[in-house]
Amino acid sequence: MEIKFSHVNSKYFSDISFVIPKGEVTGIYGKNGDKLLRLISLDDDSRGIIYFNKIRKLRRNYFLFRNDMELVEKRFVNLFDIDNIYEYFREYVRYKKVEVDDIDKKIKDSLRIVGLKVDILDRRISTLTGSEVKLLQFALAFITNPKVILLDEPFRGLDLNVRKKLIRIITRLKDKFSKTIVIYSNNPNYLYQYTDYLIVLSNNTVLGEGNTSDIFFDSKYNIKRPDIVDFILLVKDKKNVKLPRRKSVMDLIKDIYWNVK
Repeated sequence: MEIKFSHVNSKYFSDISFVIPKGEVTGIYGKNGDKLLRLISLDDDSRGIIYFNKIRKLRRNYFLFRNDMELVEKRFVNLFDIDNIYEYFREYVRYKKVEVDDIDKKIKDSLRIVGLKVDILDRRISTLTGSEVKLLQFALAFITNPKVILLDEPFRGLDLNVRKKLIRIITRLKDKFSKTIVIYSNNPNYLYQYTDYLIVLSNNTVLGEGNTSDIFFDSKYNIKRPDIVDFILLVKDKKNVKLPRRKSVMDLIKDIYWNVK
């Protein structure tokens, strides 16, 4: 689903315009990026022109688009004050008004997507590790089979293995199921490595948007760059060697071996 905001005003943003391309991983970088996620999810009131797949959002079709999106919060919010995971899932299905013939199958399929075992349904949310809670949040988001998944700092506090698992999930959702993914993070290394398109915020407006690599390599934005971009530019400046734009450190090491003497 392509999303287009044109001259939109809200509590936090004034005359904001941007595009989220369909079927790509879009990053949001800058202060109040979490507020922008909520604006995109239609959780916050706004005035202006908003299109979803070239269909304008109006009061009468608001819920049609709202139900196509799932926001995975930075921290888990227990909506129902239910600690048992199985009962929480069942209540979430009812809350989201998901029409399904077999609720248990739907729940197990969501767990399978994120690599959680079925026996987790017998546990309590309060006993989960931080990584398990994050995977649980993803599993809950998949219950509605959303077209757009919004992620607020999804990698914060996770170890490398769980982060890699989340990236595999995100990549599969994009490549196999053509989901539109939006990630807010203030870690430029993550955004550079994992996103295709980038929206940069400054002073509650859009400073720039475009291909992630182009944005981070463009000096006009004056933003903190990923470490790998800083290194590539340093080699160009100090050694007069132009290395290819790489997202993988291992690929960059190979380039250095062949180009830098």
